[in-house]
Amino acid sequence: MINKYENTLRRLIISFIGANDSSNYKVSPDRIEKWKEKRDIELKKNKGILFENRLIYYSDFYDLKTIIDKNWETFSPALNNKKRFEIFFKEVENYRNTVAHGRNLTLSQNLLLEGILIDIKNTITIYHNKNEMKNDFFIEVIKINDNLGNIWSKNQNWNKPVLRVGDEYELLIEANDPKDREIEYQIFTLADFKIKQKSNRFNFEVGNELVGKNTTLYVSASTPSSEYENSDGPLLSITVLPK
Repeated sequence: MINKYENTLRRLIISFIGANDSSNYKVSPDRIEKWKEKRDIELKKNKGILFENRLIYYSDFYDLKTIIDKNWETFSPALNNKKRFEIFFKEVENYRNTVAHGRNLTLSQNLLLEGILIDIKNTITIYHNKNEMKNDFFIEVIKINDNLGNIWSKNQNWNKPVLRVGDEYELLIEANDPKDREIEYQIFTLADFKIKQKSNRFNFEVGNELVGKNTTLYVSASTPSSEYENSDGPLLSITVLPK
């Protein structure tokens, strides 16, 4: 949950400031260089393949607080109350230190951490949806990445990967439902390919049914228990070569 909280803040920062290396986060050049060093280390460790290339994902936990503090006027429409955000951030920071020193959280601490995480995810989703729907809110696919280093998000275009029949392909989908309902995920084409599951991580072998120069994968996250249509997801284009 601590990692999810951190990455929720990173997605918020990307949404308001951007994900490019040149994005102005208003942190010192030394911090930016540290992030780049960490990314380079990760790149070498994974033999030239990065599951996450965006620089902000190599920032430290306290960097996120610094960015939001220095850009508060930008973030205030979504986070609303600065004092409230600071109190919740401090709680998460304390729990993070507890876990880092090998100690377990108590049940009450786990429950409070879960509440803080749900609260900030819902705050952000409500901000994004408030001009579209005032009385109800819908699921949102936030990010998709694959095992080749390609990323899709609202702020980042998908680079079409080239695959070959027999390759092992992996897609990881991040989605948030403001009402915290159980999410079901699926990927499919209009031909003979479909996978539906509760896990947001798809691993499959590329088959002949996906061969094509511009094969469209439909990606969907939905809440089957909702009383209304509640789904979201983009179309991803891939190239699949015959074996």
